[in-house]
Amino acid sequence: MDQAPNMEGLYYASDQPEVVGDRVHLITGFGNSTCIESDDGLVIVDACVRAMGPRLLAQIRTLSDKPIRYVIYTHGHFDHAFGVWALLEEAQQRGWPRPIIVAHERVAQRFNRYRELAGQHDHINRIQFALPDTVKVSQEGTFFYPDVTYADRMLLRVGELTLELRHAMGETDDATWVWVPERRVVCSGDLFLWSCPNIGNPFKVQRYEVEWAEALEAMAALHPEGLAPGHGPAIGGAEKVRAACLDTARALRWLHDEVVGRLNAGQWAEQILAEVNALPPDLAAKPYLRPIYGCPTFIVHGILRRYGGWFDGNAANLFPSRGAAIAREVVQLADAARLLQRAKEIRGDDVQLALHLVDFVVHAGDHTHRRDALQLKSELLNARADIEPSFIARNIFRNGATRAAADAKA
Repeated sequence: MDQAPNMEGLYYASDQPEVVGDRVHLITGFGNSTCIESDDGLVIVDACVRAMGPRLLAQIRTLSDKPIRYVIYTHGHFDHAFGVWALLEEAQQRGWPRPIIVAHERVAQRFNRYRELAGQHDHINRIQFALPDTVKVSQEGTFFYPDVTYADRMLLRVGELTLELRHAMGETDDATWVWVPERRVVCSGDLFLWSCPNIGNPFKVQRYEVEWAEALEAMAALHPEGLAPGHGPAIGGAEKVRAACLDTARALRWLHDEVVGRLNAGQWAEQILAEVNALPPDLAAKPYLRPIYGCPTFIVHGILRRYGGWFDGNAANLFPSRGAAIAREVVQLADAARLLQRAKEIRGDDVQLALHLVDFVVHAGDHTHRRDALQLKSELLNARADIEPSFIARNIFRNGATRAAADAKA
């Protein structure tokens, strides 16, 4: 566990299932799944994205030909619960009993929200994951609701095994992690995913840093010898599992304490974001805390949203003017050509500040300079993307660059 494999947006897929424990295998992909074999059949924890359902089933069948008794969702995200159709279809074709789907009771609420806001979720996920405009993530017929739900804890007996399901709050409010004591294995779902935790996602609902830390600490307290994460490779060895869980928990608690301490001292968001934008060096060096998906700045945003309102501390912004109106006044005073020239001068030292200058020209509606401003904006956004480690942030920059370039040609 000294170095995690390179994962573009946490997409890590090995050709063969990975051993997590005795007759427990991790099937990696965009959303991992875990195959737990008992004398009385299989339990599958998580079921990847819809398109990878057949691949998941094929890998399961390299391990065992036993029927699937249960499918457990660790949460209701598209990359963990939507490939289940392939497993249900197989059972029907082979004349086996339908696998029983088990999840936390809030998964159904999540599915209902996805259906209600299907257009919004398609829009934001196309940006976050750099998907074509034609892709529809939310589709009727793809939601397979749990057959059995629980609130806090639940025990399943399957053959000789005990599966203990525990509710947690972390990346989602409907999270489940699974402890298999006979095999000394924990299935964490996205409570561990080989990246700085994905709290404060720019597009998504509230997430929970302290509760996430508590869940990881509870896992570590059981002294598991194998961990099956929601993304990325399996972790083997009691000390390595313990370190991964507790280091991640410590990072979350450190960010929480830094933000809360500053809020209590009367600081506003802009100052906090400027001062709390990286983990301490010993934590930042951990391969499983790299900011390749979530990042410290996103987490700070999430904590601020959780504990405060939208007021930024500047009374002038309580009822602000439209951005276009402000931009027109600035351009009238400063001259569009001069703003663009200044943006070019500073782009090598501060590409972000250069973007702000260009945006005054873009939003002012100056038709003489608008095309040049949009083209420069596209270049600057691509430059930001080139140096950005976070997959989510990088895709937002690339999407903005593409749209600015298209607007420049319109």
